[in-house]
Amino acid sequence: MSTAIHTKIEDQSWGGLWPRTAIQQVRLIVTMRLITQIIIVSVLAVAVAGSWWLSARDGDTSSNAKSRNGSGATLVLVEQVKFAVEEATVRAVGTGEALRSAAIHPSVSGEVVGIMFKAGQRVAKGAPLVRLDSEHQRLAVDLAEVALKEATRQMKRLERLAPSGAASLARLQTAQTDQASARLRLAQARAALRDRTVYAPFDGVIGLTDIERGDRVSEQTTIATLDDRSSILVDFRLPEEYASRIALGDKITLRPWTDRDTELSGNVAMLGSRIDAVTRTLRVKAAIPNTDDAIRPGTSFEVTLAFTGRSYASIAEVAVLWSRDGAYIWRATDGQAEKVFVKIVRRDQGRILVDGSLAVDDSIVIEGVQGLRPGQAIRTQPFAAAGHGRKGG
Repeated sequence: MSTAIHTKIEDQSWGGLWPRTAIQQVRLIVTMRLITQIIIVSVLAVAVAGSWWLSARDGDTSSNAKSRNGSGATLVLVEQVKFAVEEATVRAVGTGEALRSAAIHPSVSGEVVGIMFKAGQRVAKGAPLVRLDSEHQRLAVDLAEVALKEATRQMKRLERLAPSGAASLARLQTAQTDQASARLRLAQARAALRDRTVYAPFDGVIGLTDIERGDRVSEQTTIATLDDRSSILVDFRLPEEYASRIALGDKITLRPWTDRDTELSGNVAMLGSRIDAVTRTLRVKAAIPNTDDAIRPGTSFEVTLAFTGRSYASIAEVAVLWSRDGAYIWRATDGQAEKVFVKIVRRDQGRILVDGSLAVDDSIVIEGVQGLRPGQAIRTQPFAAAGHGRKGG
């Protein structure tokens, strides 16, 4: 009986049931291994932290030592400030017009009986251009001359009689009035006769005409145009920003759009009195001589004006930085970086004219500007010596 029971217990044990003591041993081994791994990781973490701390302390000590020795300063490339005079070139499109120009109209209506000019002819001031029928006006002049002679004769007769009392003073005064009236009527008749002829108002070149002998003209009829082309006025518009910098007599350069190889020189002859509120420009007229009569009114021109202004610091464009407070540059002062705010005046082929508290030969940082701080220690090297001083380099 006892043998059977013992055999059953052994069969159950070998059938897959572990003794309680074996399970406890396995758990103990696993726990020990876990504890060992935690201890190893902790030791490694402490070792790494200690190494980092020692390295950082050594780095700070080395950095401080370098700062004290000056060998830790940032290397930058600098350029000496040079000043340049601001020169601005303004180009505009202008239209030529005659020095004087007029559309010729008759003073009165009438029939054309004579045309005394040809198109393109140069005429002098006062030269007759067109004659109108004037028969009635000539008769009026003749009658007025006769009336004046009679009034003069009567006045002289009464002047001889009045001192002796043969004629009253009143009659003499009436005769004098009649003589003055007759003289005025003669002047009126002569003026009416003169109006029957159209004269040139100034020296110039007469243009084409559409009238012929026998045509009936009035005050609204254009007989021809007359242009004084001894000089040509070129009308153009100048931007508002340059209005205060232009003056009478300033030199300008002009090129006809149809002949760009021809360069003409002229001078400012007229200036507008106000800025146009719509275009924000000032109207200007420049005069150019036309002694050979080669330029015609209406010719279009390219107008070039050169303005010379103040002297400004000329800085390489790459040296200018921007912040919310405006443009600024870095200046090397006593081995330290100094921020200097500037105002941009004009850009010109990779360089910028700036206005600010700069002096001749100040050292401006050209390369190495990124990351600089005010007061930061810097070492300087000439920008040109580094091989960057050539254009296009």
